[in-house]
Amino acid sequence: MTAKSVLTGFLIVLLLFAAYVITAGFVVIHVKSPESNLWVPVPIALVHLVGAFISLPIPHDPDVEEALKHREAAEEILSQLVDLPDSDLVEVTKPKEHVRVFKRGNSLYVDVDNVTEKVKVRIPLRTLKHLLGALDRQSVNVGELAACLAWQPSSDVLHVQHGQEEIRISIW
Repeated sequence: MTAKSVLTGFLIVLLLFAAYVITAGFVVIHVKSPESNLWVPVPIALVHLVGAFISLPIPHDPDVEEALKHREAAEEILSQLVDLPDSDLVEVTKPKEHVRVFKRGNSLYVDVDNVTEKVKVRIPLRTLKHLLGALDRQSVNVGELAACLAWQPSSDVLHVQHGQEEIRISIW
């Protein structure tokens, strides 16, 4: 085996890995305030690989324990959401506040608008399914959650505006 063959093989593997990283997508974190403007792209494939070794424990507090009691009902609701056509699920309108929860495609959306802030969240249904499964294990594997974000349509996952400060997490 010549050095040329080894180098060619190495370059092919490197190009395949690069293609995988690019097609899996990127999570882009953008934090903007009057004092700073931070923009950080993170490859989802890299988070999946490194995150496979990181498990975060689920805290044991009364609210989490109460939520665990309703896990089976949540799993049933989630399985029904997958087959549900695009629809509005909940909408609450008050004089200075508007909350809307709706399903579009394979994601659940939550939009909150009030006088001081705007919050928009898109949660892929696959990610919710993995979170519910993590409740059985009492920990969340970061790599599994990152894998749920791969090959998602490009859009914001989280967008928060509070005064002149803005946080945006997007999938590209």
